Amino acid sequence: MLDTIRKSVTGPFVKILIGILILSFAVWGIQDIFGNFKKTVAIEIDDYEVSLDQLVTEYNNQLSIISSQLDKQISLKESLELGIDEIAIENLIRKMVLQIEINKLGIDISEEFVAEQIINDDNFKTDGKFNKARYEQLLSYAGYNDETYVQSEINVNKQNQLFNIIGNRTYIPNVLIEMVDEFNKTERVIEYIDLPKSKIVVKTPSERELLEFYAKFKNGYKKSETRDFAALILDPENIKKGIQVTRSQINEYFNANLDSFNIPETRELYQFFFNDDETADNFYNDSYQLEFNELLTKYSQSKQQSYLGSVGKDEILDFEVADAAYNMIEGGFGAPIDGMLGISVLYLEKINPGKIPTVDDVAAEIEDEIQTQEAIDLVEMLYFEIEDDLLNGSSIEEASAKHQIETKYFKKIDINGKNIQNDVVDEINHQELIQKIFSSEIGDFIEVHDTESGYIWTDLNLINPPYIKSFAEVRDLVTADMLKKRKNDKESEIIKQLEIGLINNQIQELIDSYQIEIKRSEPFSRLSPIREFSEDFNDRILSANIDEVIIGKSENNVLVGKVVEILPNVQAEPERDQKFINNLDLQMRNDLFEQYLVSLEDNYTVKLYQENIDRLFNTQSQ
Repeated sequence: MLDTIRKSVTGPFVKILIGILILSFAVWGIQDIFGNFKKTVAIEIDDYEVSLDQLVTEYNNQLSIISSQLDKQISLKESLELGIDEIAIENLIRKMVLQIEINKLGIDISEEFVAEQIINDDNFKTDGKFNKARYEQLLSYAGYNDETYVQSEINVNKQNQLFNIIGNRTYIPNVLIEMVDEFNKTERVIEYIDLPKSKIVVKTPSERELLEFYAKFKNGYKKSETRDFAALILDPENIKKGIQVTRSQINEYFNANLDSFNIPETRELYQFFFNDDETADNFYNDSYQLEFNELLTKYSQSKQQSYLGSVGKDEILDFEVADAAYNMIEGGFGAPIDGMLGISVLYLEKINPGKIPTVDDVAAEIEDEIQTQEAIDLVEMLYFEIEDDLLNGSSIEEASAKHQIETKYFKKIDINGKNIQNDVVDEINHQELIQKIFSSEIGDFIEVHDTESGYIWTDLNLINPPYIKSFAEVRDLVTADMLKKRKNDKESEIIKQLEIGLINNQIQELIDSYQIEIKRSEPFSRLSPIREFSEDFNDRILSANIDEVIIGKSENNVLVGKVVEILPNVQAEPERDQKFINNLDLQMRNDLFEQYLVSLEDNYTVKLYQENIDRLFNTQSQ
């Protein structure tokens, strides 16, 4: 903990963690002094190493970003086809090089400097004061603790220093301002067809067709290498049921923690966001005249996406929204609010009154809590006893029996920690543990694995080689894959017909067949895109030439659009407001920094442990 922060903790505060920096720092692990034949190393740059765990973390980050951009969950196989694994590797190399360069330049930021930043940031304050409890709660939501967040801020400040050094001064010529202004303000009008995928129907395959499909693509139904092992899992949950709790202990705990058992009032809320005050005001005024669902339909609002849940007042981070929500009547709308996240209107569906329970109401909960606390203390004592037993030659089964802990046996577990049914096994869902098991041979000593709350000892019993699953095992999957392929093929065929039809103005037959219509847009530009279209489709259609056809896809729809008009910007002078200039300046500095990073990579020797990387991704994809 930082003394500077601790001394300033005197009242309530809040901070919303917002913002995406150009690059973020990775936390580089210490090399394993025992070597382990470098089976857990993914990348080596000079004397620095990146572990497979770090590669998995970066891969998952990129997977999440790209899944969000595509508005769909991407499977592992699809991610590898898209090259997300390669993107993760490139990012890690760049982050490592950046870290090394910062160290060479001697760029440093003190903890005290960052602490002062945190304390003095208005976003951290409520009533001008700093509140530690709220701070730690928000950090917890974001996956940080005090130490890791402060270290993250130190890294960010170091990077910003380097960024400012590289992109210190930029000059923006007038011709560039004019070109960007023209680029942003040129409007287009399109004709487009929005085809719901639900209208694309294909024939269900016969048994013969399924067998033929399986025979053709059976290598795609290969089960990767799996392993059988025994495990002694020492965890509070596994041992607490044997701990006896008396009624007097329950009463004593209840009396000492009365406030924690009070159930506060909660309210079931909806928050509808709007782009401007006028629309929000109209929505609010119409709420007196229209039925709820009719109102949402009129303003293209989603009930499901706007539901905040049943929330207590202190759970709402925006104090203005919280005050408004707790001054509303049940079944009513609140006046528009310009809050932290934008302009919105609240709807209060239901009030759930608070409650003060009796000791009998919470006896089971208290018993569980006492058992858990005592079990946590017992875990540490048992850890040393079990370690001694194993070092003295006891097997896992013998140590389990001695301490009355059930030995768990896991069969056919793959490198993702999944069983033969392809389900994640929660008890052993620890990537580092699975890596240890798959890096071992039968008879090897496997080091104990620390979990958040306990320990796991394992003993490898059997290595099961890869095999192709039988048709009976994967029939449902084959059916799903074949239907998906047929739908994709049909979709591609329809898209091609729509594309040709729009180009040649011969599309009436398809319109009649699928009961769709050609729509014509109002003029739109990069400054005022069509909100119903994805960002990617807006960007591509606004870059298209006259009569050019652009295809867009989402999870549920196919969008085919043709540019029918291009309307150049008619304003004589480009806008030169400071915000516009600042954005251009930032883009130019970003480009300079990007070029600097690319040039740095040529100065370092990069070694990929391709066998380890292949083992990670290729095995997972099978």
